[in-house]
Amino acid sequence: TMGLLIYSVALVIVTSVVDALSTTPTKETASFISYGSVLQQDDEWAFLSSKNDVPRSTTESPPLGGQKWRCDVCACSFDKLKNYNQHLEGKKHKAVVNQAGQLWNAYKESGPAFYDESVHREIVAAVWSLDTFMDGLQARSRSSIKRVLSSSSSLSAASRGVPNSHNSGQVDPNIRLENLPADKRAMLWRLLHTSVDNLDLAPMISALPSQYVRVKELLESLVVFQHIDKLLKRCPQRVSHIHDVGCGHGLVGMLCAAAYPHITVQAIDLVPRESFQAQRRAFQSSGTAELDNLQFVTGDLSVLKRQGTDMQKESSSQSLLLCVHGCKSLTHESIELAETNQWAWLSLPCCLQAEHHLDANTHLKVNDDIRFTMLCGAIAAKYKAETVAAIDKKITGRGIVLTSSGGRPKKTV
Repeated sequence: TMGLLIYSVALVIVTSVVDALSTTPTKETASFISYGSVLQQDDEWAFLSSKNDVPRSTTESPPLGGQKWRCDVCACSFDKLKNYNQHLEGKKHKAVVNQAGQLWNAYKESGPAFYDESVHREIVAAVWSLDTFMDGLQARSRSSIKRVLSSSSSLSAASRGVPNSHNSGQVDPNIRLENLPADKRAMLWRLLHTSVDNLDLAPMISALPSQYVRVKELLESLVVFQHIDKLLKRCPQRVSHIHDVGCGHGLVGMLCAAAYPHITVQAIDLVPRESFQAQRRAFQSSGTAELDNLQFVTGDLSVLKRQGTDMQKESSSQSLLLCVHGCKSLTHESIELAETNQWAWLSLPCCLQAEHHLDANTHLKVNDDIRFTMLCGAIAAKYKAETVAAIDKKITGRGIVLTSSGGRPKKTV
């Protein structure tokens, strides 16, 4: 128990440091960007050229006012003009510039769900930036007082030593695509158009009834899929089956089925939600993916327990078990099942109970955020998770992702 607590406390500290670093404005992460083929630059895109990104200067100092040298299209900033100029001459920046015309033409054909004539071309050209997208959106709140998200709010809180509460700085989960202003819809379109290799998700979202297009669920599913993609590349054997237990709206499993048509995906839940059925129809009607490899199975974890013995006989392949926001005991029970069958697993815990993961004599007298992080640390230590990662708190307050490739890890990172 003492070892688990030490591991958990360390995870709390690391998570806090990661949160603070992830909000530092020196260099934002260009998530989900997939650099396509380099196209001939058009004169109408001159605003993206190296001489027009920001005013040039002959000094090595940042612009007045303490601002950074910033490349808006690549969503990154630099302290020194020399480093900024090197970036402008780099391959990634030039790829973004040269891809701009192709993106703009595709955006104009995206339909009324996304396209708006008031949107400037540079909005579509710029790589995805979560901070820029979230800035100004309504934050989650349990009171009648409405707050908006700010790209600088998390950093200012961290610098004062103020821990983020469970709902601090999190986007309102009720915001739908239709509630977004035109520039935010254009940013989201670019993410959907480029986030998954060889798969444009924007037509599927356009075909989906508006009540099912919740921004929080969409962003969270895309980030979880990104972790799944990395996990599949680490698995020692070919993965033939993905089991999404407690699948809920099912978007994570559908993304897997669409991206990996050679893998059978089982979406398991007690009943299929209306959102699940609507999303499946949208994938098919938009021509995004037929999802012939996706099966919905009515039931719970016991379905996989019955299947486990038969799947173990397939020595040439393995399974991946997903448990995204599994409540209470489902998190550790799904991991234990995966470990028993030597499957890979990914868990995004939600409602955790201390008695499942700590000694009965251990009493946690900490706030809810720290408690959740410590319990995730206990799970990671007990089941020897290979990776422990965090989803940005602006997307979800329950965003610790634990993974294992099915083999015995050498160390946890």
